[in-house]
Amino acid sequence: MSTITPGQRLYSAASTAEVIVVKAASVDLACAGESMLATRPETAPASGTEAPVLVGKRYTDEESGLLVLCTKGGAGPLLADGRVMNELQTQALPSSD
Repeated sequence: MSTITPGQRLYSAASTAEVIVVKAASVDLACAGESMLATRPETAPASGTEAPVLVGKRYTDEESGLLVLCTKGGAGPLLADGRVMNELQTQALPSSD
């Protein structure tokens, strides 16, 4: 388990996905079954289609409070300590009539 700090950019070793940490937690963050890295991998990761991580979406782990923003899409899923992270749903704005 490692401490992830807000603003930290993390890269997937198993897909093309990249995220930025919005709200930190002490968890092991993984993508497509491999731990996320603090530096971009030297080799191009394979791109798959299983449970894709979508660019511009926020993903959260309710148990730890971790919140990340996807800056580059790729194969997923995102996992926090082995738990699948959920896509954070946007809230509807009130009407302006």
